[in-house]
Amino acid sequence: MNVPRLIRAFGTLAVFLLGSAIVSGSDILSYAADGSLWDKPWEVVAKELFTKGRFNMVDEVHIRIHRGADLSVGGVKLGDVVMELNKDHFVSVSTTIFNKGDDGDMGREGFEAKLKKSMQSIDSIMGMEGKARQQSRRETGLKTRAWEWENEHCAVRLEAASTGKGKKYVAEFIRMSMAPTKEGLARGGADDSARRSDLKGNVVHEKSGDVWIKGVPMVDQGEKGYCVPAAVSRVFAYYGMDGVDQHALAALCKSSDQGTSMDDMEKALKSICSSFHMTVKSWDWVGLKSFLKKVRKVVKKNEPLPDGREVAQMIFDDIESHPGTMNKGLNEIKQQIDAGIPVVWAVLLGVFPEQGLPQSFGGHMRLIIGYNEQKKSIIYTDSWGMKHDRKEMPMNRACAITHRLWVLRPSR
Repeated sequence: MNVPRLIRAFGTLAVFLLGSAIVSGSDILSYAADGSLWDKPWEVVAKELFTKGRFNMVDEVHIRIHRGADLSVGGVKLGDVVMELNKDHFVSVSTTIFNKGDDGDMGREGFEAKLKKSMQSIDSIMGMEGKARQQSRRETGLKTRAWEWENEHCAVRLEAASTGKGKKYVAEFIRMSMAPTKEGLARGGADDSARRSDLKGNVVHEKSGDVWIKGVPMVDQGEKGYCVPAAVSRVFAYYGMDGVDQHALAALCKSSDQGTSMDDMEKALKSICSSFHMTVKSWDWVGLKSFLKKVRKVVKKNEPLPDGREVAQMIFDDIESHPGTMNKGLNEIKQQIDAGIPVVWAVLLGVFPEQGLPQSFGGHMRLIIGYNEQKKSIIYTDSWGMKHDRKEMPMNRACAITHRLWVLRPSR
């Protein structure tokens, strides 16, 4: 694919999206069901279908049409829509009709009503009733209900998930995917996970000294507090298990629009990774718990404890005097990167300046995908789209803002 040409093309797409007339409720499934979405060049699709909305590039071949674009299926409005390009044509679409991260809480009755209306809309457009499809936890990591439709131009899959019962009931998501054929809906599950021996081939060594992992898929979490499930879903997709997306992981990790508890996440990871031929290992880069104990000893009885940013600055100052603390954890990171394995990285934002972040302060999850020993820096990525796919930070700063690190490794 000619990436520069594609990037130039997206500039044209921005004009279409931001400058087109507002037409209420463009029906994307009707457009796909008759083949227009797949057969017409994407520039034409953009003019005829997309209205009133923002967009961003997720990576070189995916764009995210924000929920304000007013796309629908039979009058049922859609959330964010991610569309995949192959050269000059769209080849797949994925979206949610409901997800708790963007839409908030919904009771069982409302959830089932929305699901029923969605199914009826798809039935009407496709001219047939959907066929129920059995899905295992090994496919998606979560028990879901699923239905499929297929005509000569388009295949559709609708999936719904909820967790808990009674007062603990939680509506998780209703998601939909479309492709020209049923094969285009295929996603990787547990049996498709990569083998460790294959991952070293993804490691790139550049003349600049950068050592980094190529091929880690991008996910755009949007405005919701899904940094944990988004980051982890990228690792799963990198290993070939793209069926375990951020919405499924949000359910498993008990995520809300406010974020995810680290303890809940680690517990969920250990549970689902055991079914996906994967192991979980965590470690504390700087020994944060031990450092906090030292801080408490020197703080006077009636004085408040330092806040997170103050502690991070104290760690940074300590590293300057005792770099061995940082280097010990760094060796573990290097070992994983050299093996082609990304490191899941929990940090505190707002300690040091970082430009262009949608979130300026608080806990956050990102991935470490590389390092440079000469420059003493780490290479990382955030789950906010293409502009955040590869960034760099001095190792001492990275160490100071770290809360915890995890490695999810294929066990075979």
